[in-house]
Amino acid sequence: MNKTGKELGNEPVFPADGNPNLNYLTKREYFAGLAMQGLISSETEYYNFGPFSNLAEQAVKRADALLNELSTNK
Repeated sequence: MNKTGKELGNEPVFPADGNPNLNYLTKREYFAGLAMQGLISSETEYYNFGPFSNLAEQAVKRADALLNELSTNK
């Protein structure tokens, strides 16, 4: 059974050996951070986003798009 993008996004990016007491980043958070880093490094795109909240929103949308694509193309 293939996982949905949402299910993939809630998985830990670096599993903690099954220890539920450890905090971890989800794949969605990790991918969004990488997307934001890429957007910021591209000055031409960065200046088109306006407020920082718009940049964060776009980074999350890109992370979700990647997770959805990964869930459908296994």
